[in-house]
Amino acid sequence: MSKADDTRERILDAFERLVVESGERAGTIAATADAAGVSKGGLLYHFGSKGALVDGLAERLDRFGEHEEERLSPMPDAVTVFLRESLAAEDPIDRTLVALLKLGQLDEHVAARDALDRLDEHYLAALTTSLGDRDLALLVVRLSDGIYLRSVIGGAGSLPPDSVEQVIRWLEQLLARKAQS
Repeated sequence: MSKADDTRERILDAFERLVVESGERAGTIAATADAAGVSKGGLLYHFGSKGALVDGLAERLDRFGEHEEERLSPMPDAVTVFLRESLAAEDPIDRTLVALLKLGQLDEHVAARDALDRLDEHYLAALTTSLGDRDLALLVVRLSDGIYLRSVIGGAGSLPPDSVEQVIRWLEQLLARKAQS
């Protein structure tokens, strides 16, 4: 990775951290530059606006989504793998996802919502390949959304340890019934 790429990633990490920990309003250009250890001019050289920072996070999620589609599509057990991996694991991409979820709630950050939609499309493509049915793939993606949300929330609203496995068993039963009809 070049020095410029490293600086861009450090700036995006700082912006992401500010949004996740303190909300969208905390992710100002000045606060992001300070958190990244760069001058405001240095940040603006790489990202000309707050919108460009959001675009940078969206690009990060796009790269992840493309990778996930390529990884999951050939798997015969893609649904099971996908659901098991729906638990938030404190991976760096989880922070990007949470930041974009927060940013996407605001009208001015259409790029965040669009990136989340594109991630859904990557997952839908991979799961449709596995299931042969886009509607079922959408059901699995929405199940995953609920699993992810509950695991991010934690505390009293979090999932019991075996609940994902129970969801997988129910889904397998549903798929077996569908195959019989």
